[in-house]
Amino acid sequence: MGLTFDQTTKTIIDERRPADKIFNGGAVSVCYTLLSDDITRGKKPAATPYTDRREDFELKENILCGTLTRSALQVQKCGGGLLFYLEGNAEGLSEYGVNLPFNFMGKLDGGGWKNQFLFNSPYTSADKKIMYFYLTKPNGGNLAVAVLQGAAGWKMDYSDYAGGHYFINLKLLANFDRAYKTERRKNRLVFAIFPVNDFSDCLEKLSLLYGVPFLDYEVSGGEIGCKIRLKKYGEVDWLEMVRAGHTEIVPFTETVMLKDEGETQIVPVGQNGRGGGVTVYAYKALIKLYKKSMDSVDLSVVEKTDGNLCEHQCWASAMLRFLRRFGQTLTAEEIKIYEKKVKSLLDVITETDKNKAVARRTIFFAPYKGLPAYNIFLSGRIQEEFFGITILLDAYRYFGEEKYYVYAVNTTDSLLKNYQKEDGRLETACGGSAEDYTTVCCAMIPLTDMANFLKDRDSRRAENYFAAAQRMAEYLYARGLSFPTEGERSRMAEAEMEEGSISCTALSLLYYCRNVRREKRYLEKAKEILDLHENWVIETPICQMKCSTLRWWETQWEGDADGPAICAGHAWTIWRAEADYLYYSLTGEEEYRRKAFNGFLTNLSKIDSAGKSYATYNPDFINGGGFAGSAEEVSFRIANRFADREDCGLSRYVWIRLNDTFLS
Repeated sequence: MGLTFDQTTKTIIDERRPADKIFNGGAVSVCYTLLSDDITRGKKPAATPYTDRREDFELKENILCGTLTRSALQVQKCGGGLLFYLEGNAEGLSEYGVNLPFNFMGKLDGGGWKNQFLFNSPYTSADKKIMYFYLTKPNGGNLAVAVLQGAAGWKMDYSDYAGGHYFINLKLLANFDRAYKTERRKNRLVFAIFPVNDFSDCLEKLSLLYGVPFLDYEVSGGEIGCKIRLKKYGEVDWLEMVRAGHTEIVPFTETVMLKDEGETQIVPVGQNGRGGGVTVYAYKALIKLYKKSMDSVDLSVVEKTDGNLCEHQCWASAMLRFLRRFGQTLTAEEIKIYEKKVKSLLDVITETDKNKAVARRTIFFAPYKGLPAYNIFLSGRIQEEFFGITILLDAYRYFGEEKYYVYAVNTTDSLLKNYQKEDGRLETACGGSAEDYTTVCCAMIPLTDMANFLKDRDSRRAENYFAAAQRMAEYLYARGLSFPTEGERSRMAEAEMEEGSISCTALSLLYYCRNVRREKRYLEKAKEILDLHENWVIETPICQMKCSTLRWWETQWEGDADGPAICAGHAWTIWRAEADYLYYSLTGEEEYRRKAFNGFLTNLSKIDSAGKSYATYNPDFINGGGFAGSAEEVSFRIANRFADREDCGLSRYVWIRLNDTFLS
């Protein structure tokens, strides 16, 4: 059972699931710009820096032709897959490539989300000779795309509606537009599309297709001295170990020891050359890496963001927990520096003067402008308050100042009174309409943490919080496979299956089981959701990507704020990682501990030798251009790898949750 190509409709049929659409919203076509086009000027479209041209194929004498670009597309069977040969010979072409409008999840008339694709795992080797994409589908009809010859890179077209929340079209590019100042190639591409069962099957078929070996692993890094077990696909003669520009050649071995701090690339070499490698990340000791990360917190970097308590002040709880647990490792001067930084934020959170209060940062003690007392100032985004509770509780535990305790309990009371409904859901009117916020920020964590903290201090209030947590858990259990999130809705797309809401639902149920009361049905529901969520878990064997969850729209605010673009190792990956850890701790299933460790490593591996961190690791070659309104505001550059702008907020969330998992 394989793929067939219909030359009349220019679409693919998957014989495993013939009713499923492979393409949706068009057929395979040519994408191009002209040398006479200037994409660096004029109004910028949403979610992309420019709009290119498209040419559809016409069938002429059994060859698919594009007249304007003088293109020819030939397709032939290759095992169970399809091999595509594309060439364009017109003069005056700038960008040149192919549109592959896969039936990505959320597209209308796509057969339902279980029958649609996610752009799960892109991979590009350093020399660009290996470029593949693993596409997951919840019903199991997974595909892989491999570029065999001619690719300069790729581009994802994101939706110009609903905040860029949807994948629309994958472009394989033989040449980027001249604005990107890349080396010119022939306008020729050879690529394959083929069915795969899972990622292991994908790598096995890639090895046969390219004729070179591929590597994968179970764990993507760890402490120096640990051994990483490699899994090979194809025959490997030796390994190239590349670290900081230095290459060491070693005979192939299935286990390699982590020797050097930071990132190391491991490339398998076989009879036909270099294959598909992996990267691993090593640190001297987790506590030392933690301290290095805290030492490098720079509040001037935080001030370049909107500074809200959810995404951009994660450093504060991470620092407070370091002070509380590992303060004995600090000098008196270091303690003073840490405390001063934290106090500067706490003063803003507890500000009582409305003229000095800061939107989305101050928790205002009195009713103001239609919002209740102890609401986040001038905002309906309740995730700021829930993250604020964690900061305040950590502050009270460390400093012992009663003010922080009062703020923590009053804020929790206010949230439950004003936003929790009788059925347990958290509902806000943010954006003018009722929205289900129950899993927007995993509110179960601060709620149950507060309940447990108050058990011996304020038993009445603790019982109220435990009851609220139970209602929330019951609501999530009963909600089924519905995973709403904040954000724009669109008639141009199906209801979104938002990956953060999926992982937060599983995490909330497991957090309740671990910290309140074990419920077998919650545990079973969480396992069902984790199994579903595997489709949103990246498999690419790069340490910032392996077991990252699949997110992309936040890069319009985070990193260099030039998204949409995939943000591997995003902080919200930790929701899935902690859910895996909790499932392991509740069941003893070791596989989930490994997944959890890799998930945490996607965030740790974004820390450089100086302790600086980045919010994102970006595999996209061309990002969406952010919220710029004109092309003149866009930086036309090849973007893959880390953002240019460092981060001190989201990138520290990993330490908050490590304290309750691998550091506990």
